[in-house]
Parts: sequence; C-alpha cells; structure tokens
Amino acid sequence: MHPLLIRLLPSWPAMHGKPEKLIVELTNHCNLKCKMCGIWAEPRKKIFPLDLFSNILQDPAMKHLRHIALTGGEPFLLPNLEEYYAVARKHAPQAHISISTNGYLTERTMRFLREANQRLLSVFISYDGMKSHDTIRGVEGSARRLLETAQAIRKECPRMALGLKLTITPYNAGEILDTAKQCKSLGIPFRIKTMEKIKCHQNRYPSEISEPDYSDEMVDSIITQAREMLLMGIGTNTSYIRKLIRKYEGRTVKCTCSPAQLFIGVDGDVYLCRRKDSIGNVLRQHISEIWDSSGKEKVVGQMKTCEEWRGRSLSYIYE
Repeated sequence: MHPLLIRLLPSWPAMHGKPEKLIVELTNHCNLKCKMCGIWAEPRKKIFPLDLFSNILQDPAMKHLRHIALTGGEPFLLPNLEEYYAVARKHAPQAHISISTNGYLTERTMRFLREANQRLLSVFISYDGMKSHDTIRGVEGSARRLLETAQAIRKECPRMALGLKLTITPYNAGEILDTAKQCKSLGIPFRIKTMEKIKCHQNRYPSEISEPDYSDEMVDSIITQAREMLLMGIGTNTSYIRKLIRKYEGRTVKCTCSPAQLFIGVDGDVYLCRRKDSIGNVLRQHISEIWDSSGKEKVVGQMKTCEEWRGRSLSYIYE
C-alpha cells in the first residue's frame, strides 16, 4: 500500500468523534455494463448536486476529514468533475482525494490530472483479470483502454498514488496471480478485493452477480494465489490479503469497516457500513443531524458486534 494511504486508514473510533473519510457517489452514469453492479442499468440517471456536495464539506461534522473518495458510476463522465474537485480542495485543503474509475476515458482522465494537485491525489482503476475483464465489464476493449490509462498516468504522474484493483468473481477467481504478475511487470501497484453483499449503490438495481458466490474450489484457489502474491511481494493491500487468508481458513477476522467512515450515495442515502441500513438522507437532513442521530448510534452498536466475517467476503476499506 502507498505510504500515504496507510496514514489515511480511519481509526476505530476516531478520537474526535467525527468522520475522517467521506465517500461520495457523484453519479450513476456509467459507460460499462459490469456483471456485479446494477448502477449502469438504473433507468433514472442522477448526478450528486454540486451545491449539496459543497454544503456537506462545510458542515462542522466534516472538519476532521482526512480522505475524500469520489466514486460512481464513472466519475470521469462528469463534464464538471473539476468543479467537484475544486470544492473538495477548497473546503478540505489538507485532505487526500481519491477517485475510483474504470479507466476507459484516457484523455479525459489525463486532462483532469494535469490540472490537479497530484501530491494529495490518488486514482484506483478497476481491472478484473487479464482474460476475463472485458467479459465481466461488458464492453470489448475495456481492458486495453484501462491499461493505456494506467500507463499514461504512470508516465505523466510518476509520483501520484495509483493502483489497479481486481474484484474477485467466479469469472476471474483463477487469474488473480497472473494479473498481479502482469501489473508488477508494468510497474503498477495491484490489489484485490472480494465481492460484498451491500445495501447501497451497487445493489440498488438487479445485477447478474449480487453477492459472493465462491465454491470451495474457488476459495482454495484464492488462498493459494493470495499466498503466492504475499511471497512475491506483488499485492499492495497485504493486510487485507492476510486477513482474507485467515478468514478462509476459518479464523476470526476483525472487520475493517470504521464508524469514522461515511458513504453517501447519489440518491442521498448515508451509510456507515454498507451492509447495514442507511442512517439518513442528505436530501432531507443536514449531515450533522444524521451524524448525531440515534440511527447512527444504532448502526455503530451493530458494527461493534458484527459477525459478517463469517461470510465469503471481507469488508474492503478502499473504493
């Protein structure tokens, strides 16, 4: 993991009692058709209001933010993504900003990055396997496009934090290690994550794959490849990988989800843990009211006694 991102891990609990990380779904517009996500198929397309985004960041509850994560849909489809970035920079000047993308729009991405403060910025690009990416993402040529984007970023922005991330599905469970080796050969950090059964954005609308469905054979393969990644030093989220191995071996693993982390969907729903119910909606309430609500405290209590580690996925702290 990039040294900067290690310092950005939300604590449990935050000593000041306020959010340290804010994840915002800026849009449900998307140019791919992923099998494990229904966002692209949602009939009503939305964009998170820029003025609301600004108001949230100015709320006293947000004054301790260390990390703002912008996600979608596909953020780079927004013609005014620069405005959201500028608002975040203005109201949280010391916060790190990360953007999750499918990497399809190379020129749009590079145009944005050339104008951004790369010292406090990171980009995570989804890459779901050397062989299976295009099948999983539903658009032919999408793997080639994302690799072009990643290599362009590495060339023009060599000091900026960059990572390729693979979401493990039944389609690509056997090609984790080969994909990791490819990324290492390209000099681009690589990480993995399991599927999660969540209640927010990706599962608002039906998708072909809606929850972890790994056979025992797949789990054995995942463990073998994960161990090899650790031995070869080619997985950047090593703590997550070790926890994943321990969990699949039947040992207790502490959830990495933190009550110092908030997710806000494009529909305004707010989550502490995306496996739990929403704690409010910013289209109807101020974020500080939601943060101080009994609904939030109820979910915090649930998180403290959560046993979700028993499933076949593991909470993933980064988008």
